[in-house]
Amino acid sequence: MLLNIAYISSFISALIYIIVYFKNYYEINLRYFAGYLFCVFFFEIIASYIPYENGNLLVYHILIFFEFNLLLLFFRDLLESEKSKKIILKLFIIFNIVNVIANLYYYFSGIYFLEYNAISSNFGAVLIVIALFLYYKEFLASNKILNYKKILSFWIAFGLLLYYVGFIPFTAIINSLKNLSYELKINLFKIAYCLTIIMHSCFIFGALWSQKKVK
Repeated sequence: MLLNIAYISSFISALIYIIVYFKNYYEINLRYFAGYLFCVFFFEIIASYIPYENGNLLVYHILIFFEFNLLLLFFRDLLESEKSKKIILKLFIIFNIVNVIANLYYYFSGIYFLEYNAISSNFGAVLIVIALFLYYKEFLASNKILNYKKILSFWIAFGLLLYYVGFIPFTAIINSLKNLSYELKINLFKIAYCLTIIMHSCFIFGALWSQKKVK
């Protein structure tokens, strides 16, 4: 049930943001964020049809690359400070270096198709949290905070913060889930699905509630 709701919310948010990007409704550039939502939904659907033992993890290895690169590029466009943009660019480069090294490590260790790339995923999540810190630093110092409920970037950042901060502990132990009891595994996945639903709900609410650009 929760998994189905997570898929539905992911589809709706991807559809909404692709539409609003092409309609150019908001002041911020949504090209990378719309791409992020599309990739997450697309790869999750593909993974759902591939059994774990037949290469399901390869799909997630590819998704990790697109997921964090697109989000970092989104924040590079979103932030206004040149200093912050340069920091994001450095984070972008560092992530890709770590991701290549992590993939090589998993491959040559013979576990590339057996374990989730928790190294890249957790490292990318930490970088997104840093990017969010830079965003909130700018946001709190601007006049936008006076009308934050109507600011689309606030809802996007809020949804991402809840998801990635909550998801880091889950991905840290994801490769050890087989050693846990069935009931505990089910509860952990329920938490993961709830985080996904909450994140996409923030995206959907923000797109519908935020003030559109005056043309």
